[in-house]
Amino acid sequence: MKKNVKGISLVLAASMGLALLGGCSKKSEVNQNEMIEKYAKCCTLGDYAGVEYEAHITEVTDEVINAEINNLLLNYATAEEVADAIAENGDKVNIDFDGSIDGVAFEGGSTQGMGYDLTLGSGGMIDGFEDQIVGHKSGETFDIEVTFPEDYGKDDLNGRDAVFKITINKVYKMKLPEYNNEFVTSYTNYKTTAELEDAIRENYATNDKNLNKQAIIEQVMKVANITEYPQKDVQALIDETVSKVEEEAKGYGYDAETYVKVLYGVSSMDEFKTYISGLAEDFIREKIVICAVAKAENITATDDEIKAYKQIMMDKLGMTEEELGEVYTNEDIVYYTIADKVYEVLLEKATPINK
Repeated sequence: MKKNVKGISLVLAASMGLALLGGCSKKSEVNQNEMIEKYAKCCTLGDYAGVEYEAHITEVTDEVINAEINNLLLNYATAEEVADAIAENGDKVNIDFDGSIDGVAFEGGSTQGMGYDLTLGSGGMIDGFEDQIVGHKSGETFDIEVTFPEDYGKDDLNGRDAVFKITINKVYKMKLPEYNNEFVTSYTNYKTTAELEDAIRENYATNDKNLNKQAIIEQVMKVANITEYPQKDVQALIDETVSKVEEEAKGYGYDAETYVKVLYGVSSMDEFKTYISGLAEDFIREKIVICAVAKAENITATDDEIKAYKQIMMDKLGMTEEELGEVYTNEDIVYYTIADKVYEVLLEKATPINK
């Protein structure tokens, strides 16, 4: 049985928070000082310089590099059926299964003999399902025992023990392409294996840095005192986000209620609005503190810095300038540029406690 995706959907939605909460001000000109003052006045900063944080430090060993390379190669691997092969993690298998609880079959628990392709070790099934297929071979039929998660999402399955009769129809061994400069040039934005491996190390370092920035701003927010709250801004973000989602739903031929249930795993539009409200409040709270630090440190952004950061956003999101403008306002882009500079200052001033 596949994993329930409700929790995963919500995590993904949270990671999309900035895109969901694009600002609603459509002004072409942005007065940075006015924007900073507007939010900074809502906050009294605590001792934000030199806050302590637990630093994320990833040791990028040869094993880590090799694992990343192997994952890349797997994306371009070819599957070759091997007769009488024993299934191992990383293999693709075609299986049939019939599930039962207390000896009674349940809805959605069978492939009906149609076969199902599964890559072992992918984590696409409930815990324990894939692990118990490993070690068996093609043509074999056997039983496995699993327990559905408490929050699986179906009342008749939540937390229940189940038995699945598994038949392995075929086992495919994955043949990886050769890792060399030709492969790197063909399938990545780099020209040599050395360039790719340097990029992998840089990505880990960048990820650590971003996690550290987030850890620091959370500490700064804890010691800050928000003295007033621009509730109109929060409501405007909520209203515009809901409006965008309703437009998207209409474009795909869904009603809004069904769309948010499918895409975000919520039970109703009201629950979605509650979720969005939390995102909006968190976003504005952080914006208040960021602007307060910007004012205290006299941080603004030059036109070149804004242009450069805008290009970074376009590259990361895979958007043209016009597409970016449909999601983010000029004030959004100016704010994110200033915020990035604030993060850098806070990172420089902060004290890691585990170095």
